[in-house]
Amino acid sequence: MAVDYDLVVIGSSWVGIYAAQKAVQLQARVALVTSCDDLFLPNDALMINTLSKIGCWNDRLANNPVTKVSARVSLTAAKDCLNRVTSTIQTKNSWANLAALGVDVIAGKGEFCRLPHLAFQTAQRKLRSRNFLLATGANYFSQVAEDADDCLTLDELWQTDLDSLEQNIIIVGSNPAALELAQTLARFEKTITLVTAQSRILPQEDPEFALLLQAQLEAEGIKLYLDSPLSQIKTIDGQKWVQAGDRALAAEQIIIAEARHPNIAGLNLAGVNVKYDRQRVYVNRKLQTTNPNIYACGDVIGGYSLLNFARYEANVILKNTLFFPWYRVNYHALPWVISTQPNFARVGLTTQQAQQQYGKDLYLVTEYFNDLERSLIADYPTGMCKLLIRENGEIVGCNLIGDRAEELITAIALMMQHKIKLERNPMRGLTSLSLPTTYLSQSEIWQRVWNSFYQQKLQRNPGLLNRLRSWFSLRKEWY
Repeated sequence: MAVDYDLVVIGSSWVGIYAAQKAVQLQARVALVTSCDDLFLPNDALMINTLSKIGCWNDRLANNPVTKVSARVSLTAAKDCLNRVTSTIQTKNSWANLAALGVDVIAGKGEFCRLPHLAFQTAQRKLRSRNFLLATGANYFSQVAEDADDCLTLDELWQTDLDSLEQNIIIVGSNPAALELAQTLARFEKTITLVTAQSRILPQEDPEFALLLQAQLEAEGIKLYLDSPLSQIKTIDGQKWVQAGDRALAAEQIIIAEARHPNIAGLNLAGVNVKYDRQRVYVNRKLQTTNPNIYACGDVIGGYSLLNFARYEANVILKNTLFFPWYRVNYHALPWVISTQPNFARVGLTTQQAQQQYGKDLYLVTEYFNDLERSLIADYPTGMCKLLIRENGEIVGCNLIGDRAEELITAIALMMQHKIKLERNPMRGLTSLSLPTTYLSQSEIWQRVWNSFYQQKLQRNPGLLNRLRSWFSLRKEWY
């Protein structure tokens, strides 16, 4: 039976708009269904990153011994900057611009129906397509608040007047968004307490990097309560309280930045055999739901809220839906970043994962930023880098914390993606240029890492060491 569209995208999240734009560039006929008045709703990453950059200027100005500037950028001024950024992006992703590209934008709510054929029914029409994409995003929610007025979720925060944001704030969560928000608000002179049920922040990451970031947050005046599962949020006589572990903590405002549930209410997913729970919609490695003609990506399938992951997932889905369903996701060479200061970035395996997988066939190469020329000039000496390299020169993982880590990690991700290996012979490696870098750039850290790797290889090869000593002894005798 003929269909109207090659792809129908449900939801106007960032990744939904991206997928629709990309599909029409490939000459597919695409519909985008949105229940929002504005196509583009700013995401957490954009909002927090914009405020974070301004907060970083505050911190730099306040602590710079040369400028000695006492004035700080206010949240009011930061909000104006934030509005300009979001306004520009909203204009780019407007209904008119998407329609000009060839996307059929359909406003209104709808639901899936399966009879007589799979389709998406809106108030105006029934949309028939070979495949559908769920890109509705997810919302934060509180599992323990007695009343909605007792706290704010991170989504609700952006809808409030930041000018009137309270001074004493508790943030619940230890995911990237919670950490970024905590540091950002602290740099606008808010009193911040971070509460998490985990024994440390970022429990899935290498402990030394997580602890370094934790120390940085504490140094900026953020109070951390670890091993403190949230059991209750309530307001007593106008004062907001949280019960976190065995502690009762008071604050003027409580922000929930932890649990999320997918925006799938009213879509009739059960009626078309799509399996889901409160945290996510279930997908396979092809990003198909339990209905093979319905795909999902981004926040709706759970995990960290990372836009580069969502974009990658959308690209895989476009290949599967517009061409042949042969493609599977592989996140191994996909970098991700936490936009705190210093930045934390990782690609590939953690140290523990790599040691379990490769054992002795692994080199752990660690270098620090504290005496890197660029870091000293920029007055950002805090940072370290750990590269995980196999004997044959294959890079299997990288952890970075430091200034511009979000840019530095890209070079390693590119090498991993294209399977570019380092020189196996340490003698040739020490005298070659594995990755061209410019002097006084942050990327010089890679030259140090390569050098340390080849020195480690040399020390593990006593035969080569002896041959080199013999060679230089002979050269001196022949002189």
